Amino acid sequence: MRNHGHLIMGKNPIEELLKKDPSRFIEVITSSKSKDDPLFSQIKAHHIPIQFMGKNQLSDLVGSDSHQSFVARVKRRPEMSIGEFLQSTESKTDSCILMLDSIYDPQNLGTIYRAAECYGVDLIIFSKNRGSNLTPAATKASVGATELIPTCIVSNLANTLKELQDNGYWAMTTNIGKQAQNLHTFEFPEKSLIIMGSEGEGVQPLLTKKADFQLYIPMHGQIDSLNVSQATAVILNSYRTQHHSNSSHS
Repeated sequence: MRNHGHLIMGKNPIEELLKKDPSRFIEVITSSKSKDDPLFSQIKAHHIPIQFMGKNQLSDLVGSDSHQSFVARVKRRPEMSIGEFLQSTESKTDSCILMLDSIYDPQNLGTIYRAAECYGVDLIIFSKNRGSNLTPAATKASVGATELIPTCIVSNLANTLKELQDNGYWAMTTNIGKQAQNLHTFEFPEKSLIIMGSEGEGVQPLLTKKADFQLYIPMHGQIDSLNVSQATAVILNSYRTQHHSNSSHS
């Protein structure tokens, strides 16, 4: 099989990318025998090659049984540098960036991407050394959002944080310390960099120290915490409620 591109799995991610950018498809690999499946019609309409493979082979290919009988090999999106992003958003009055630190669970990563796409995040940043990559499992959990939101993979989150602050972004992270402000009364800057960390490790202390603000999410139930993807959605909703203009993904 051709050794280029990367794999995404599941019907929804494939359908979303077909709507957004069908030119990125190299081939679709399926174990489905049902030619009446509407997805076949969409694939054929774009003249995308279809390869048939046994279900177990398909599972081995993506390392998961959650492929819903459909996997696609797609061209990788060009990676965006911070400089390119800043240049492309010069004219924007408001902008929201999400920085992820040590998110190792592909399901959490994918769910974060899904929330980020729904709330119009302009860019997601994560470290190539501290977290999961964009695996087929992450893409499926994101319902295709990993293929839609510009992503920048960097080698040093702290340096990237400083560069964004130097270009007008205000950084915030979650914390339960005395310095943390209530999310419900916090006024988000127009250009916000929201930093989220893993449930186990949290955001590394260096990033917390460099952040401009610390926030906490008030809890009213008996369980006193949210997982990182839920917390991300709550914070992004607060930002978007204050800044109504829609973000345009490239």
